[in-house]
Amino acid sequence: VVTVLSACSHVSQRYSPSATNVEQIRESAKDSSAKISVDQFTATEKGKKSIVCRAEGAISAPDNKSFDEFIRDAITDEFRVAGVYDAKSLAKLQGNLDYIDFSSNIGSGKWVMKMTFKAENVEPFLVENTYEFSTNFIANIACEQVAQALAPATQDLIKKLVQHPSFKKFAMQKTSTAAN
Repeated sequence: VVTVLSACSHVSQRYSPSATNVEQIRESAKDSSAKISVDQFTATEKGKKSIVCRAEGAISAPDNKSFDEFIRDAITDEFRVAGVYDAKSLAKLQGNLDYIDFSSNIGSGKWVMKMTFKAENVEPFLVENTYEFSTNFIANIACEQVAQALAPATQDLIKKLVQHPSFKKFAMQKTSTAAN
């Protein structure tokens, strides 16, 4: 007798920049002609690509990205749309994903993210976000709701990043682009 156990995998949607975040980024950088690059991102749990949801399966970011890669790419997308991104800029934002997890409790799910950011001329600063959303009683549905909440939870994290006084100080610097 062979018993086969299978679990579903739930993949988040791809990230789309938030109009609110883009406007906040533009506002933060309005008095600066400098562009920003997004440098290395790391994670306390290096390479973490999924988190198990109930006994249902794993929640993961799209395109087989680790969570820190997903967040780094999301921030880069926000900067691009806001018109402040330049990969060659000497004004580099670095980040470490200190913690990421979720809860899929019946009726009240949440993503919890904590990141430490570093940039030139500002002390390292912590950004924490708890994004709450509704979940279902049925595990398969609840875990899909968790997966679909990753992108808006990331938008919310970035909103807190760009509203942070240290980010605003960093974004207002007048740093040049590296020579080719």
